[in-house]
Amino acid sequence: MSLQKLNIVDAAPDVARELEALGLSVEVVSQIAEAAAAAKAEALPIDPISSPGTLAYIHGVRRIRRLLLPKGWRMARSGNVESTVHDKLGIQLLFQNVDRACSNENPQAISKKGAGSRSLVQAGLQGELFAKNQPTSLGKLGQKPIVWLVCVSSDKNGVQAEVSCPDLFDGEQFQDFSRRIFVVNDKLDPQVTDKLKPEDSGDSGAEDFEVLIAKK
Repeated sequence: MSLQKLNIVDAAPDVARELEALGLSVEVVSQIAEAAAAAKAEALPIDPISSPGTLAYIHGVRRIRRLLLPKGWRMARSGNVESTVHDKLGIQLLFQNVDRACSNENPQAISKKGAGSRSLVQAGLQGELFAKNQPTSLGKLGQKPIVWLVCVSSDKNGVQAEVSCPDLFDGEQFQDFSRRIFVVNDKLDPQVTDKLKPEDSGDSGAEDFEVLIAKK
């Protein structure tokens, strides 16, 4: 673990091991990040200002489900929050656009978080505390799953993604994380950037816009 914060995991063997415990892999998270970044880059300056974030969110959620549903995960929409759940592992996975993933600073959600997100996090953490006191804590069926986020950020310079577990929060923004697993921190060379940009996007790229997503 090369970073100072104890809740950050960034060494390759540790990342692979912790993702496996969550039913994920580096390849799966990389594909999710790439799908979201490519979709965000398709937005044009003439589109609604929320288009980059909306496209990234839609394709991020879509890729999560395309990859995980065949592996026994299921869709959930509790509190109007889209998630993908692994009942046996007790994991509830959400996609989240953030300002910057894989940095020393906690990632900040581009969209403000509402009561639905707060309730999911609270219920999951309460379930985890209950499970730790039980002899069969690995059996998660019937308990509230713990919320984990696939946090993705991207711009013309690169793509970053981490899988992180938020702590309880009161306001409209994540305040801290109990665990952050750094998975993707790729720089884009000019050729890749040009391929991601639509041909008729003009002089101004979609990355110039503030990315906003409807409050959940």
